[in-house]
Formats: sequence, structure tokens, C-alpha cells
Amino acid sequence: METTVQRPSLADRLNDQHTAEVLHRLLDHAETLDQALTAAGELPNLLAIAVDVFDAVSRNASQAGIDIEQRGTRLMQLMLQITEPANLEALERLVARLPKLAEGSALLDEMPNLIATAVDVFDEWATQVKAEGIDLEQSVRQGLHAALYLGGQIRKEELDRIGYLLRSDVLSEHSVSTVGMAGSALSSCHRGTCEHPVPKRVGFLGLLGAIRDPNTQRALSFGLQFAKCFGGVLDQQPASDRCPPTPSNH
Repeated sequence: METTVQRPSLADRLNDQHTAEVLHRLLDHAETLDQALTAAGELPNLLAIAVDVFDAVSRNASQAGIDIEQRGTRLMQLMLQITEPANLEALERLVARLPKLAEGSALLDEMPNLIATAVDVFDEWATQVKAEGIDLEQSVRQGLHAALYLGGQIRKEELDRIGYLLRSDVLSEHSVSTVGMAGSALSSCHRGTCEHPVPKRVGFLGLLGAIRDPNTQRALSFGLQFAKCFGGVLDQQPASDRCPPTPSNH
């Protein structure tokens, strides 16, 4: 048994408020719909232009010896490798570090200026050294030769002793000044006394006479003061440091 559906008439539907609202919305977007339909009409022409461009690119690549199909296949293989889970995790870590890479890139941009500044400073220093009469190239060569020679001659134990000497007061300003004065005195002694073929003998009376000399008295005073200071240093040093064990030759 068929059931006939009673539909409202066209006039009733047009007079319905809901139908009127739908028609108003369609009329409001009529211009947009017309533009979409116009673009759809131009779609076959756009596709034809794209195909022509692709054909031209393919011909140029083929003339240049480029196999587009092979490169496309390799590109797809590369995409498959990139999308592997392990590779994607690595890419995510790399992307997270991009800000730091950007900071490093900024430093690299400043590197030429830093190098230029360093070169200017070195040139100024080299000019100053040359003005002081120092041949920089020869000095560097001799310094390297001396360092290599000493490095081959000095054992570690001897190097440790040199380090201990440098840390001590032997090279202090006053010690060096005193050694310099002693060197001047030795040079004067050589010129004034030791040049004689046979050194003159000095007896007890000569010794007493020399003691009355002001310079000799100052030297004796310095020697006595040195003996007093050295005795104080010996008193402060542990007994083991005064007489270190002699290294065995075996």
C-alpha cells in the first residue's frame, strides 16, 4: 500500500521564514560564488599551462643530462628516510637548538672584525718591538730552538728544581740586585788584583790594615748581617729540608 507524502506548495515554501533566510544568505554570497565559478572555469587553462611549464623544464633538464625521474625517485627515498621515527627525533632535537645555532652564527659574523682587531694589535706590537731593536722573526726562531734544546736536555727532576728556584726568593728584586753588585765587585777585583801574575800575600798586619778600610768594613757588615739572616732561615727550616737524601745512582 503506497503512502503519498503531502509536500507544501511552492508558494507556501517561498513564504516560509526559514526559506527566506536561506535565500538571503545565498544572495549575500552571490558575488563570491560567481568568482569561484569563474576560477573553476579557468582551471583547465591553468592546468594546461602548468603541464607546458613542466614539459619545458623536463626538456631543458634532459638536454643538460639530468634524469628527472631518477632524481624524483631519490628524493622520495630521501623523504622516506627523513620520516623515519629516529630521524624525526633527531630533527626535533636539531630544531630545538636552532636559537643557539643562530647565536653562534652571529658570533661567526663578528669573527672577521675580531680577527682584524687581533691583526691590528699584533702589527702595533710588532712595530713597537722592531723599534726597540728586536728582530721578531729571528727572536721567535731562536726562542723555539732554545726551548726545543732545553726540552731535550733537561730531565723532569731538573725541571722541578728550576720551578722551585723560580718560586723562591733567589730571583727577587733584592737578590738579583745583590748578585749584580757581587758580579761588579768580582769584575773590579779581576781588573785590580787578579791581573797581577802572582797575587800579593796579606799577613796579619795587612789584614788588620784592611779592616780599617771603610769599604772592607761595609762588606764585613753585610757578611755578618747575611750570616744572621741565614741562621734565622736555617732555624725555621725542618731538619729534613736542610739535608735532603742524596739520590742513588743505581
